[in-house]
Amino acid sequence: MYAKAPGRVNIIGEHVDYNDGFILPFAIDKNTTVKVSAAEGNYHRITSKGFGSKTFITNQLSKTGDWTDYIIGTFFFLTTLYNLHIPPLDLEVESNIPIGAGLSSSAAIEVASIMAISNHVGLTLDKEEIYRFAQRIENEFVGVKCGIMDQFISVMGKQDKAVFLDTMTMEYQYVPINLSHSEFYILDSNVHHSLGDGAYNARRSQCESVLKKLNKKSFRELTFDHLNEHKDKLNEIEIKRAKHVLSENQRVLACQKALETGNEKKAGELLNESHISLRDDYECSCEEIDFLVKELNQIPFVFGARIMGGGFGGSIIFLAKNNLEEAELDPLKNAYKSNYQTDFHFYKVHPSEGARLFD
Repeated sequence: MYAKAPGRVNIIGEHVDYNDGFILPFAIDKNTTVKVSAAEGNYHRITSKGFGSKTFITNQLSKTGDWTDYIIGTFFFLTTLYNLHIPPLDLEVESNIPIGAGLSSSAAIEVASIMAISNHVGLTLDKEEIYRFAQRIENEFVGVKCGIMDQFISVMGKQDKAVFLDTMTMEYQYVPINLSHSEFYILDSNVHHSLGDGAYNARRSQCESVLKKLNKKSFRELTFDHLNEHKDKLNEIEIKRAKHVLSENQRVLACQKALETGNEKKAGELLNESHISLRDDYECSCEEIDFLVKELNQIPFVFGARIMGGGFGGSIIFLAKNNLEEAELDPLKNAYKSNYQTDFHFYKVHPSEGARLFD
């Protein structure tokens, strides 16, 4: 028995899922698979192609600081929350989701582990329990204060559809991507700056500070007019963060409409506006990403591009003509290599189904 969970891309709605905002992601056709079987002895064993094997004692479930924490966290919460005794298990992990590319490989392994292990021990969890559980692993065990987007879409994805999610109410709807002449692609910059999770958590704290100083419970209670009237209560960084959250929510609503009506030009413009906001107001881009976004927008068959994911490197999502081949980006690849002495990686991605169990 095994579980398979997909990574994701987020068309638009970045750094707002932990701010009661709107998001527009889709699950991709790249997955992590976790296969579970009974093991002998007193140890759980995790085996992964490319990462070797690791064992840990069944009654010593502590954070180790590497990728296996996503699985160990599953054991920790299953034993503490559900008071389960889990006999020694062998877990085989395989994935074709690029690591560190902002495609949410972490949520995929969390979701696949939860589904595979809980099913093996006879615990039935519904979809909401699975994605809430996975977020808790990330927040409380791994220590990244992420919002719900990655875990949600890994569970709830649907073939050929994006998902519009209101992260305050958790109401969602599937959105058709009615773009007849274009599709979404990913460029992994191959740059991963060390700011990482610490900077991510800092921005979340800055957003929380905005609400506290303005006596608001949620950004959904805040408008641009109110922000401008009371900006003297905030420092410059907090004003920038708030501007991004408020404007990004507006862009998500506009992008949903653009996708449904097939307005490729508008969808591309919104991607570009989102990148500018993430670069200038949320300050989570970097020189290499900004170079790639600027150069992509000089190409006639590209409609728009933006940084995607936590930031400080990682990937770009861009909208371009149908059936784009990597060779058509060779001039950009050469310019990038010349300027930054590294290559990018190009991926075609398609909206796909969420996590599933297999016998």
